[in-house]
Formats: sequence, structure tokens, C-alpha cells
Amino acid sequence: MFGQQPGELYRLRSQSSAPLADLHNVPRPVLQLKPDGSLTTGEEPISTAATTTAVPSPEDSSASAVDGTWGERDVGGPVSHRMAMDDYESMRRELSQLSQIQSKGSTKTGGMALFRSQTSQSRKSKRSQTSTSLARRPSSESTQAEDLEAGDAEIMAEKEDEFELGRFIKEGHFERRTEEGQSAKKVGVIFKNLTVKGTGTTTNFAKTLPDAILGTFGPDLYRIVSGFVPLLQRHNAGATRTLINDFTGVVRDGEMMLVLGRPGSGCTSFLKALANKRSEYASVTGEVTYGGISAAEQHKRYRGEVNYNPEDDQHFPSLNVWQTLKFSLMNKTKKRHHSEMGIIIEALLKMFGISHTKKTLVGNEYVRGISGGERKRVSIAETLATKSTVVCWDNSTRGLDASTALDYANSLRIMTDVSDRTTLVTLYQAGEGIYELMDKVLVIDEGRMMYQGPASEAKQYFINLGFHCPHRQTTADFLTSVTDPNQRLLRDGYELSAPKTAAEFEQAFRQSEAYKKLLADVTDYEGYLHQTGHGDAKQFKQSVQDQKSKTVSKKSSFTVSFWRQILACTAREFWLVWGDKPTLYTKFFIIVSNGLIVGSLFYNQPNTTEGAFTRGGTLFFSILFLGWLQLTELMKAVSGRVVIARHKDYAFYRPSAVSLARVLADFPLILAQVIIFGTIMYFMTNLDVDVSKFFIYELFVYITTICITALYRFFAALSPTIDDAVRFSGTALNLLIIYTGYVIVKPQLLGEKIWFGWLYYVNPISYAFEGVLTSEFAGRVMECAPSQLIPQGPGIEPPYQGCAVSGGQRGATSVTGEDTRSNLWRNFGVVIAFTVLYILVTVIGAELFQFVGGGGGATTFKKSAKKHDTPGSKIADAEKGGESGDSSASSGQLSNEKGEQSVPQTAQSDEIFTWTNVEYSVPYEGSQLKLLNKVHGYAKPGVMVALMGASGAGKTTLLNTLSQRQTVGVVSGDMLVDGKPLGKEFQRITGFVEQQDIHDGTATIREAIEFSAILRQERHIPTADKMAYVEEIIELLELGELQDALISSLGVEQRKRVTIGVELAAKPSLLFLDEPTSGLDSQSAYSVIRFLRKLAHAGHGLICTIHQPSSLLIQQFDMILALNPEGNTFYFGPVGDNGAAVNGYFSRRGVVCPPEKNIAEFILETAIKGGKRSDGKRLDWNKEWRESQENKDLLAEIHRIESERAKLPAKETTQYEYASPVWLQTTTLTKRMFTQHWRDPSYYYGKLFVAVIMGIFNGFTFYALGNTVLDLQNRMFTAFLVCLIPPTVVNAVVPKFYQNLALWMARENPSRIYNWFAFCTATVVTEIPISIVSALVYWLLWYYPTGLPRDSSTAGYTFFMTMLFFLFQASWGQWICAFAPSFTVISNVLPFFFVMFSLFNGVVRPYSQLDVFWKYWMYYLNPSTYWIGGLMAATLPTIQVQCAPQEAAYFDPPPGQTCSQYAGDFVTQAARGYLLDPDATTACGYCPYRTGVEYMATLNVVPSDKWKYLAIFLAFCISNWALVYFFIWTVRVKGWSFGLGYLFGGLGKGVEAMKRGVKKMLAGGKQGRGNENGNR
Repeated sequence: MFGQQPGELYRLRSQSSAPLADLHNVPRPVLQLKPDGSLTTGEEPISTAATTTAVPSPEDSSASAVDGTWGERDVGGPVSHRMAMDDYESMRRELSQLSQIQSKGSTKTGGMALFRSQTSQSRKSKRSQTSTSLARRPSSESTQAEDLEAGDAEIMAEKEDEFELGRFIKEGHFERRTEEGQSAKKVGVIFKNLTVKGTGTTTNFAKTLPDAILGTFGPDLYRIVSGFVPLLQRHNAGATRTLINDFTGVVRDGEMMLVLGRPGSGCTSFLKALANKRSEYASVTGEVTYGGISAAEQHKRYRGEVNYNPEDDQHFPSLNVWQTLKFSLMNKTKKRHHSEMGIIIEALLKMFGISHTKKTLVGNEYVRGISGGERKRVSIAETLATKSTVVCWDNSTRGLDASTALDYANSLRIMTDVSDRTTLVTLYQAGEGIYELMDKVLVIDEGRMMYQGPASEAKQYFINLGFHCPHRQTTADFLTSVTDPNQRLLRDGYELSAPKTAAEFEQAFRQSEAYKKLLADVTDYEGYLHQTGHGDAKQFKQSVQDQKSKTVSKKSSFTVSFWRQILACTAREFWLVWGDKPTLYTKFFIIVSNGLIVGSLFYNQPNTTEGAFTRGGTLFFSILFLGWLQLTELMKAVSGRVVIARHKDYAFYRPSAVSLARVLADFPLILAQVIIFGTIMYFMTNLDVDVSKFFIYELFVYITTICITALYRFFAALSPTIDDAVRFSGTALNLLIIYTGYVIVKPQLLGEKIWFGWLYYVNPISYAFEGVLTSEFAGRVMECAPSQLIPQGPGIEPPYQGCAVSGGQRGATSVTGEDTRSNLWRNFGVVIAFTVLYILVTVIGAELFQFVGGGGGATTFKKSAKKHDTPGSKIADAEKGGESGDSSASSGQLSNEKGEQSVPQTAQSDEIFTWTNVEYSVPYEGSQLKLLNKVHGYAKPGVMVALMGASGAGKTTLLNTLSQRQTVGVVSGDMLVDGKPLGKEFQRITGFVEQQDIHDGTATIREAIEFSAILRQERHIPTADKMAYVEEIIELLELGELQDALISSLGVEQRKRVTIGVELAAKPSLLFLDEPTSGLDSQSAYSVIRFLRKLAHAGHGLICTIHQPSSLLIQQFDMILALNPEGNTFYFGPVGDNGAAVNGYFSRRGVVCPPEKNIAEFILETAIKGGKRSDGKRLDWNKEWRESQENKDLLAEIHRIESERAKLPAKETTQYEYASPVWLQTTTLTKRMFTQHWRDPSYYYGKLFVAVIMGIFNGFTFYALGNTVLDLQNRMFTAFLVCLIPPTVVNAVVPKFYQNLALWMARENPSRIYNWFAFCTATVVTEIPISIVSALVYWLLWYYPTGLPRDSSTAGYTFFMTMLFFLFQASWGQWICAFAPSFTVISNVLPFFFVMFSLFNGVVRPYSQLDVFWKYWMYYLNPSTYWIGGLMAATLPTIQVQCAPQEAAYFDPPPGQTCSQYAGDFVTQAARGYLLDPDATTACGYCPYRTGVEYMATLNVVPSDKWKYLAIFLAFCISNWALVYFFIWTVRVKGWSFGLGYLFGGLGKGVEAMKRGVKKMLAGGKQGRGNENGNR
């Protein structure tokens, strides 16, 4: 292990080209010390000769033989032991020097001596002790001994003399060492009698909409409440199933264990149990100890030292690589050692060959960033930065090619060797090179241990049991195959004695010598622990404690204090914001634009009483808008949960630290927004220009925005999904708006609205609104507007007039705002208190609730399914969402029992597809980047062609190009079918199996295949024949028992077969497949490829990309088309028996494939490493192929095919781009979408939820409205409140529409299943029923409680308008989604639409006061104008107004006159209002309205326009639907951008120009200061 000898000697070890003999059974070089002090390399003989290879020799033979690439050689470079150790040594020297500077003169050593430079004598003794400790290397690589001359030894000694780590290493900032040079943090893992049990059954039934509705008041409600109150939870054990059965074993520090098993066997459960992730299991019994530390103590105090890494690389996509690693170290490094982090990060980047990605975003499937291989290396580097001791990796090579996977395993080996870690890893399709890196192997089937022991002995163990390992089958594949009844092969004579079931395998192992060795190994390690007094554990504990900051408790599992965690997370929040610049720019653009738009709406409000009401609207919108815009924080709060949960397991930080960090990050970000928005609004709207009032306004807007943001996060912390968070947050915000005191004034809210008036007191926005309102009107004197002076006319004297506004006094022509700011700071404090409350609940929720699922689950069937498994009948492992079992029938794996005669004659065409000189290039940095370069080939019926090449060679690009699926770039070359150009039906008659397995997850297997068959087979074929063919496909796929299972619950291999089945249902003549074995274990991969072989026998032509083919897999193919980077062909020809044809081609050029070498790996390595001729010249494989006879023969064959087939008569049948007529497409798709909503009820349920909640609150808040002026205004507001529903509903419509749109664009439109018209119609039609039902529910709960007119005509009109509104908001969200290019744009643009919809309708600002710019177009273009106007025209005309005493305007008549005598003419001429008491001689009361019609006139609404309003609003609904069709066709089909590309491009260039200008200014300022200092 590292540290047991000088660093240079370790590097020499890493350069040696063979692994340990006792592990890999190959000769090992032994380092020997000559008397003169130099080193030499000898070879230790062993019983079995080493396998020699003739893989192309690299130019630089000194390079490590395990040097590989991740498929990006031009940028990344190889990952090797030698290079990694060089970088690691360099980092240690730098850190040592830094440590010497920081702790110069310090010689304190404590209980453990520092790892100092050793004397020559001590080094010699160390060498003699460790001369046999060698780096592990794959045996398949050529060996070369290296001598170290005396001079080199002297240099090495000099390097060692300068290599002193001092206090840095002792304090464990990166690797703590004992005085012997070993890691101080090393613990092995012992597990004894480990048994894991899971809960529940393996099957369940789909939850439908009625279940969701009924569950609200029953099971779901109980589940939610019991989640918050654990005492209510039922402790009924229920059905359990054994996932891991009585495992015993040991993995020592510095060892790697490979865990093998089929999906569902229990591999993931085993890793999670060892990693102490036990919460998702019913029980975990047995003993697991870490160097003597119990599992309970480990979880409590050392949680971050034992980690589990899931197969998916989960990171924040907006962080770059450097930030990701920097953040990891910030949480694992003491404050005083922060200066070393940069050196460590650089070393990690170099060690894993990703220095070039330093400033590149990590990215994910939606955000463009580094490649998948690079992302995996970032995961390894991050884990190394955690300094954890035991690491469990779960299937982390998924999606990597063979070469990349080997480099990944080499990286794990480096990590284990450098740090003395204990590493456990599960890998699917592990190559021999990977297997040889392992120390131990564990084979699992059905949760039972079939073998555990040295990796070098496993193969022979199973051979001795009676199993046969085929020629060239990798050891890992052989070990896994013995668990599969359909794959294993028995040796002659062992047919009866060999074990068959998992229980028999377990029994055989427990009776074997291997098991006795295992127990002896456990006993030996336990003896070592007792003998040393658990010294490793004590060192481990001390090392962990020394790593911690002084302020961290000894009992805590965290390294840095809670405050430092918050600061680190705050820095990350700023990185995330800056990393997602489009969202940031869009947000500020929306803030500025909305500030200008709304500011212009209330522009230059008069200082008279006419501006009093509109000032309330201005202030109300000001405190609300930025909080409204913060709704996007919900997605951020929910989407990061997976990463936060993993970091919690790593003991980086408490989840509550993230919650508080987000609040800290809000302070400056929201301040910038408030300053911009508030300044625009305040001065444009002519609020009181007083410095104190301005800052009070800004302060309240600021704190209210923070409060609303905290409220959103409060709901996010308590919501399992984003749908729940949006639903609850949207509803809560609507209720806060209603009970602010603006829609319903405070006196009425508290005095009359007894149902929900109390909500005013628990509403932080109401306190903020009252604060800004009282501040604005305090001390303000407003002259009465001429239109509000009463009475008016000839003979009216000012002393005898009044002002018809609230607060007006008799005889006063002005109104004074009382100085009512006594509650101002109380209100401010209340808002802060609410903010703190929301933050505290969020913090507590973040700590208590973890909504990240553990993966896996039962297979889900539709409710009418006839067949399903009995509960507990099978084991389902956590890593696959499907079933498992011991037979292919139950697991859904393909069986060997059915011969080729079972294959239906699916292909009825003998057409041959050829391509010549195919080139493809894409725009890149102002030029064209060529991805394919003159590729030739053909695909014949019955022939399987494998597309091979390293990552980035262009395999998928070629597949997409040949299948006519490229949407950008330039394609050239000839692609012909039977020598004729491709017809418009080509995409329909060819099948394309995507790598991602994209499906409608709510469909069953049968429904998905039927859907494809009905719409893709020729229209003249009867439906009965199509259904009969579906039966054949299901039988062929052997998915009969699972045919009624929902696709979303299937395992990876089952879903892959469904994807193939969906394409087969179209009866394609040619089938393209993109990585059909990606993510599968070796048996499932073989199962899929053998199934494809069946299809080839049935007459299909197949072109298939494949990245990790074993020898068995590659033999199933007929031809190989191999590509080099930049899309150059370097081989196209037959595979041959055991790869004879391939080997023949390369051997004729001096490169021979060894007999035991996998021909597929040989091709990949040949392409990557190149080779040399016998004369020493470098081989250019691209040139070799172009000039070869094989290439000439290929072109001749293509020419022959095209010339001969072109003579065949053309088809007489009419060809269609889409096989089925549009009507059939539309009806079939509509049925599927209804089924989708039925089985995924959250969408429909969410709409009903909003309708019910808003209906109840609207109806009972305005319960039994009267006839006063205030009630008249409330009748308007009860209609206006419908404007609050769209934000919640549209935010639910958008993701659902986007999901279906993505499915159509990614798979179903390129396959020509249905066209854009069918898609639009189906999406529109499926919204209609739920919109009508929601409208009915809302109308019933709202209309009748409010006391609106109950005559059938008015009620019917109102219901019809309500129904149209619900239809309108659904189609509104759909056309916005159809037009917008991305989710980011949609989420930021939606508030813009909502603002325009809510404000420009004459309610918040009356029509008469609108600015001329908006008055004559925006008011009339706003749909809400007509909806609100129509409802008022229907419900108000019959109202006879009866003013309450406080609502009238009062004035005194001149002495001797009655009210009617003095003001009668005014009332008559005004034709509006009436006198309360015409005969009174003092305090004349004037009511401004006599009827509802008079009130409507002030709002520009005329009763006779009722039907006109309805017709116009109906037209808006129809136009919405039309826009869905229009934008889908123009944007998604035709690719129009409507100039937005130029707009955003111009904005981007403007921002960049501004940034460059600022940088120049700053640079100039620095230079000027530098000159000044120089002159001084």
C-alpha cells in the first residue's frame, strides 16, 4: 500500500505490467535491491504460464499498459496508475512545502509520529519488507521489465528527502499516515449472518383518478397525517420478502470486491446494507462492523466515512467541475487549511484526466455539459475528496463502452490503492481486464450467496461444480451465467449432480473448501483486530476527530461547523445562479419589462382623490409581483433533493444548512430585484416623493418578497413531489391575495366575513399591504377630484359641497390622509416573524423528511389485468423496478427453449439498403464540424450489422443519419433502397429502437404494441390481422405474463424488449437499434442480442450500435462496421468464426489478436492505440482501409446491388408518409391520452383540487352578498378572483403538455406513427372533459353561496362563461408551451402573461383612467376584459343599490333649503345615484349609485353587450386552440423561430459587449493604480 516505500519505488511498481500472482495467476515482476543501492526487476515463476498478447504495440512503450481513454483522447488523455501516481506525488510535495511554510518550526508529533523523510537505512529495510507488494495490472497487457540505474536511485533519494508532509498529513487534510507510512483511516468490513428483508409485494395495481379522489378523505389523508405524527403509524409488519439471506464475509482495507448477480438478485440491497443505508428495508439483521466499529456507531458518528454511490451520476448541472470539487473539499477541510484546496483539486483533475473540463458545466440530460464518461470521473473525484473509507459503487459503468469501463475500473483501483480504501462494486458486462483488477468476488442469486472468495479462484470453483466456461467468455459473464438456467452450460457427467436452484448453490458453497477459507479469512481478520487491540479503529477514530474543526462536537459526523456548512452552501447557491445565466438574464428582463408595463399602467396617477383607489392597486401589485415571480424557486427546491440527500450521506452538511444558505443567498439577489423593480414602479406611478416613504416602500417590498419565497420553500419542504408543491403553493398564494385587505376591505373582512375573515390575521401580505398603504397616505392632502365633488352645477357654493370618497368630510373639498403609521413597524416585525416561522418549518422539514425514493418497487398492473404474481412470491431488488425470479418465465427473460421456428415471418420484403460516401457536418463556432466522413455500407435482409467504435466515434450519429432522423446539420452521400432514392414512407417502414426506451409510462405492454401495430401497419390490413400479429409479437418477446403491466414499472431489460416489440409491430423491413444492451447485465444483453438474431433469421435486416460486446455477443453478428473518431471507417466486413475474418484483416497488417482476446475489445483497442508495421512505421487505420482490397470489394458489391436491384419493377401500391388515416390516428391517440390521465391521476386531480379550494373560498368569502355599494364592488371582485386560478392550472398544464410533446418529437413523429394534427387534436380534446367538470364544481361552490341571481337565464349564462374560462386556461397553457423553446423560457414568461391578463381589464385601474397607450388596444385584446364584463353584465343590472350610512358622501345644504331643493337638479343631471333623505336640512347623504347599471357604467360595461362578451370570449378560446395547431406546425414541424433566435442572440451579444467593456474599465483602473504605485 501507499506509504510503505518511497514514492519513486511506488511509481516503479505501478509501471510494472503484471498484477499479483495470487490474485490473477500471472507472472509478477519482483523488485530487488542490489548491493549498490539500485533496483532491478526479476520475474517470480508460477505454475501457470502467463498469457501473451500481440495487441498493437504503442509508440511509447514506457507508458503504462493500462493506459486507456474515455473516448475523448483529443481532450482528456488516458487514465493510468503511473500518471495518476505521478500527479498524486506532485500534489503531496506541493502540500508538504505549503505545510512547512504554514507550520515552520513546529515539531510537535502527538501520539503518532509524522511521516517524515526516512534515512537510507530505513528505506532499505522498508524495501526488503515490501518488495512483493505490486500494483495490480491486467494480465492481457504486454510486460516489460525496467531497470533503475544507480543515478536514478540517487535522484529518487533526493526527491524523497524533499518529500516531507509534516503536520499537513498528520492532521489528515488529505491522507493521514502512520509512522509506518500506512493510511491512518483504514478499516475493513466484516459482515456476519447479514439478512435483509424488504416490505410489501412484488405487484400492485395502477391507482386511477377515483382512487385519488376517494383517497383524499381516507388512506391518503391518513398516510400524510401519520407521516407527520409517527404515533399514528400502524406497526403492522405485513408481508416481507428476503432480499439477502445470511451472508458472512470480509473485505479488508485496500481490497476491491466485485459483486455479481443478475438484476433483481440482491446486489444493490447488499451494497446498501454494507453502506448502512437501511431505512428503506423492513429489517436488517446480523452484524456489520467496520474495523471493529459497530454499524450503529458508524451511522451516528462516522456517517460520511461509509458511502454508497448509485449508478446514476447526480450532480448540480449548473456547477462546473471545479466548483463541484471545491464544494466537496470546503465541507471536508478545516478553515486554516483552505489554501491547500486548490492544489488538491488540480491533482484530482490530473489524476483522472479531466483537467480540460475544469470550467465546463457538469450538466445532465437536459443541460449541456461534460460527457458521460467525464461525469463519472467527477463522481469518483468527488468521492475521493470526501475522504471516506468504505465506498460501494452500484453499476457505475452503465452506458460506457468497454474501453471507458476499463478506465473507470482502473480509476477505482487507483482510489483504493492511494487511500487504502475498502471498495465494493457491482458491474454489468464486466470485461476480463476489469475482473483482473479485483481482489475478491461475491456471486449472488435470489439473495443467496453462491460464492465469495478470491477472484482468481472463482472460475475454477464453478468449473469444479460441473459448469462449462465457453471459449472466450469473460470470467464475470461466466460467473453470472451460472445463475441463469437458460444461459449456463453443464460439463458432461454433471447433469444430475450440479446445483440448479439458488438454494442448492448456497448449500454447495457452504459445504465447500472455499467457504471454510472464507470463514478462516473472517476469523483471521477478527484475530488481527483483537491482536492489535482494534488499533486500526482507534487510529481511524482519532484521524476522523483530527480532521474536524474545533467547534464540531466529537459525536457529530460532520467535519466543519454548522455555520461553515451554511457558508459553503451559500457560495454554491451563488455558483448555481451564475451557472444558469439564461434564467438569470430572463428573470431580470421580465422584472424590468413588467416594471415598465405596470408602471405605465399606473403612470403619473393624479394627486387628487381620483388616484386614491388606484394607488392601492399600485401598492398591492408592488408587494406581490416579485413574490409571484419567485415561484420558480419551487423547482429548484425540489429538483436538488437527490444531490442533497447524497451529500447528507457523505456528511458534507445538514440539509437544513441548504435551507438557510438559500435564505442568505436571497438577501443580495432579491435586493437587486427590488431596487430595479421598486425604483421603476415608485417614480413612474407618481407615489409620494418623500425619501422616508420611498425607503419604507422598498423595505416592505423587500421583506415581503423574502417572506413569500420562504413560504414557497416551506411547502416544498413538506411536499413529496413538484406537483404537490406547485398545487399547495399556488393555492396558498391565491388565498393570501384574497385576504390581504385589497380585494375585500379590512373592516368588512373582519366585521362581516366570519367564515374566513380570520385569515387576515395569519396573512403576512396583509400586514405588508397595510404598512405601505398607511405610509403612502400618511400626511397626504388630496384635493377632491372635480368628478367626485357633490353636488355640482349652477348655484353650488364650495362650503356646501362634499367629496364622494371614503374619509371625505362635510364641507371639505379635500381629503387628508390620517397619520396612521403607528402600526407601521409592528407590521414590519410581523412580516419578519412570519418569515422566520416559514424558515424554521422549512429547516425542520428538511431534517425530518426525505422524499428521495430508494428506487425499485413492484410491478404495476392495470386494474383489469387477469394475471399477476402472488404477494411475496419473488425477490425484487432495489436497483430494478421490475420483478426477478429463478426462471425466465417469471422474470420475463427470453428463453432458449423456443427454437427459431417460433419466429413469425415478420418481414415480407427483400429490399436492400445501401449507402455510399455518407458525410454529415454540423455548425460549430462559425464553421462546419464533420462528424461522418465518406462512410460506405449495406444492410441485407437476414444480416446483422454491428456499428462499433470508441465513445465519440460517431456510431449513433451514423445510425441517425441512415435512418433519416437528423434535424440539424448537412447530410450528403447516396442512400438508396434497391438502387432507388428513399421514399417518403422510409421512416415508417423502418424501425428505430432508441437507447433511452422512451414510452408512455402509463400504457401497458400490450397497449403500446397494439398502438404501434394499428397506426404503423398498412391501412389495407384488417384490424383483426393486426391484433393477431400483436399476439405473435408478445409471444415472441415472451412477455405474456407481463402484458398488462405498466411500462413505467418494468425493469431495464423488459423495457428494452418492449421497445423492440413496438418497432416490430410496424412490420419493418429494416431495423435500426441504438445501444440495445446499454444498462443490461451480461445475461440480459445476450438475451436481447439472441432475440435480434431470431429476427434476422426471420428476414429482417438489422443495423445495431453496441459498446460492451462480449465474445459471445459479437459472434451473433454477421458484419462489423467500425468507426474511428471523426466518423472514419477503418473496417467493414464479416466477423467470421470466432472473429477469424476480423483477425485476418488486421493480422495481414502486422497486428494479431491473441487467441483468448475478445475480438470486439481488440477492435476498440486497435482503433484507439493504433499500431506499427514490422518495419516500425506507424499504421493509419483509416488510410489502410481506404486503400485495402476489402474496401474495393465493398464498393463493387454495393455497385452490383444497386445496378441489379434498380432493374426490378417499382411498387404499384400508393405509399403514404403515415400508414393510417388521420381520423384513425386521432381517435387512437385520444384514447391513449385519456387512459394516461386516468392512470396518472395527479394531473386531473390537481385541477379538481384547485377548483374545489378556490370555489369554496370564493363562495364563502363573499357569502350572501347584499346590495350596498361595497357589496356591489364585491360582486365585481368575486368575478375578478377567477384571474387567480390560471397561474396554478397553467403551471400544471405546461409540464404535462411538454411531456407528451417530447415523446411525440423524440420517437413517435420520427417513426411516422401519427402526425402533428392528430397530436394537437388529442391534446386539446383530452382537456375538455376535465375542464367542464372542474368548471361545474367551481361554479356550484362559488355561484350559489355568493347570492348571485338565481334565475335560470343568468345562472346558465354564468356557468357557460365559467366553463369557457376553464377551457381557455388549459388551451392557453398549451399554446404557450407549443411556442416556447424551453422550460426556462416558459417559467419566466408565464408571470408576464398573468400580469397582463389580471391588470389590463378595467378592474385594478378603471378604463377611464387607463393611459392612452394601453386604453385603445391592450384593454380590448385582454380576454379577461370580456369574461369579467360578461359576468357583470349578467349579474349586476337587476341590483337596486342601498347605501350603507358610511358609504354615502355628505354635505350640508345652505340654510333654509332641503337636500332635494339644493341638490335635486344635480342628481337629475348626473343621472346616477340618489339622496338618502331628500327632505333633510342638514347632513345630506348622497349615494353614488342607484342601480347596478350605473355602477357598471363606471367600468365601461353595458348590459346589452352581455352576448357580445360571450361571443368574443368564445372566440378567444377557439383562437387558443388554433394557436396550438399553428405553433406545433410552424415551430415543431417547420422549425420556424419567428425571429426569437435573432432577438436572444442580439441580447446575448449586448450582454457580452457590456461585460467586455466593464472588464476593460476594471483592467484599466488596475493598470492605472499599478502605474501610480510604480511612480511612487
